[in-house]
Amino acid sequence: MDGFIISSWDFTTGTAQQNLPEPQAIRPGHWYHCQRDAVGLRGWLEAQALPEAIIDSLLADDTRPRFEQFNHDCFLMILRCINLNEGSAPDDMLSLRILWYKGALISTRKLSSRAVSNLVKQLENGTGPDNLPSLLVDISNGISSIISEFLAPVETRIDDLENENQIDVKDLNALHSRLLRLRRYLKPQRYVFEDLLHADIPALSSQKNHFKNCLDTIARLNESIEFYIDQINLYLANVNQQQAEMMNRNTYLFSVIAGIFLPAGFFTGLLGVNIGGIPGVENPVAFTVFCLGLLVVVALEVMILKKLRFI
Repeated sequence: MDGFIISSWDFTTGTAQQNLPEPQAIRPGHWYHCQRDAVGLRGWLEAQALPEAIIDSLLADDTRPRFEQFNHDCFLMILRCINLNEGSAPDDMLSLRILWYKGALISTRKLSSRAVSNLVKQLENGTGPDNLPSLLVDISNGISSIISEFLAPVETRIDDLENENQIDVKDLNALHSRLLRLRRYLKPQRYVFEDLLHADIPALSSQKNHFKNCLDTIARLNESIEFYIDQINLYLANVNQQQAEMMNRNTYLFSVIAGIFLPAGFFTGLLGVNIGGIPGVENPVAFTVFCLGLLVVVALEVMILKKLRFI
């Protein structure tokens, strides 16, 4: 036993029956959930006579969500899931590859996916799907459901922004960055289901309406993310505008103050050159007269600036 098959289920009897997680020939009506980076998986897939291109797509490290049909009974779906593993960032999304091959379903993952784990628990309790097309629908719905749960507190956080007097820009920027990364993978995920429906796979005809619902759910999630991003952009723009207005107001205030005291600075500088001929040197009241004269100049400046509506 190489240990690359995490879970194996037989749906040929009308109810899901768990198989031993060990290598065997791929059989129709079976689901094989595999560890993508495990030793021996590639060799097992090659022994099943799968085309090399399909194996490469199934085991590639970095892929975006996509749907690829190879023939009427073979297609590949690559989906992204929220990463709920301990110590991981939720927006660092997991990749789940699902291959439909001659009536069998092969899925691969590198890290555990909550959507698949929940589905396996349902199968173990006898409450899960009873055929492979329904299994594929449940996996898709499970992924979307977890994404929806992840976005619920985001919506609450954005709603709370309206009642906050002071917005934590750092926290808001982190949320904005997280949503952008989430959108990066969820946007093409919508096209996966569009292409799946357009391919009109005969084996999935009984679940066509359910896949339409999957498409609608993904579209709604994408629209929600776009709305949240727009709302955050609006709040950030308001914060930037308020900061710019405050900066402009302070700059204007300092400019007015500097303008008021510019003549006073000129006169004091002129009389402080300390050379012969400065008037009032010998007069004991000259300093008092000079200060009063400066006050009069400042008062006249203030009156002129008010009349011109500068202040």
